[in-house]
Amino acid sequence: MSGFLGFVMRSRLSAIGIVALGAVMPLLFWLSGAVIALVTLRRGIAEGLLITGGAAAVLLPLYGLAVGSPMAILQPIALLWVPVLALAQILRQTVSLAATLQLAGVLAGLGVLAFYGLHGDPAEFWQGTLQALADVFSAGSPGPEWQLAAEQLAPRLTGLWIANMLGIVLLCLLLGRWWQAVLYNPGGFREEFHSLRLTRWFAGLVLALVVGSMVTPPGIVSDLASVMGAVFLLQTLAVMHAIAAMRGWHVGWLIGAYLILPLMLRPAALLGLADSFVDFRARAASRA
Repeated sequence: MSGFLGFVMRSRLSAIGIVALGAVMPLLFWLSGAVIALVTLRRGIAEGLLITGGAAAVLLPLYGLAVGSPMAILQPIALLWVPVLALAQILRQTVSLAATLQLAGVLAGLGVLAFYGLHGDPAEFWQGTLQALADVFSAGSPGPEWQLAAEQLAPRLTGLWIANMLGIVLLCLLLGRWWQAVLYNPGGFREEFHSLRLTRWFAGLVLALVVGSMVTPPGIVSDLASVMGAVFLLQTLAVMHAIAAMRGWHVGWLIGAYLILPLMLRPAALLGLADSFVDFRARAASRA
């Protein structure tokens, strides 16, 4: 790991090459964002912009040949690189993981509002998108089951899509932060992540949205609750890791928790939300 990270940080050309390589490899797309985060965290936003711009210049002709439109490079730039670059710079300046994650949640919430402002009724947009996919995969004759599933899924897709993009961006940011600690501050990321705890005002805002989503039909309130509440999944993971380290639990406990986490995303997020008010780590420490 240290050898690879040392290669990335050795020169601009090496960082640009890794970012470009990650962008064209479907299973390594996260690599490009994590390298941008690492470079920005260590050397600042100017260097991060140089790496991002250099990788985009390398990929322009490749996208032109492979996709037929060099401007297709704008998609990873807008959805992944720019958000990671901005959050990495914010984390570099504030040195507060909690403040950075809260800002990420707020910006994602603004993204939901912008999506509604752009499309009016996003459900119609998603139904059209799902219909286009159905036409491709079913030769233009999707069954009634597909129509019913599309009608039920479309009102929720805005929140799910933006929450998914937020998760990818934060994964890249945290990976870059961990790599920074590996190179320059061994053990620092563990301490920082274990102490992650979002503020009560942010938790109260998200709690109000969650309650509102329970009494309103699927729409803007539920999408905001899903997107902004997703940040608390990271707080839940922080609680898990901190208590496991505090009690000296076997790593198998954490592996099992990660395996069942995809089946319990909403309860897990609510657990992290509750921690902002209850502070499970402090209680566990006092009992220990």
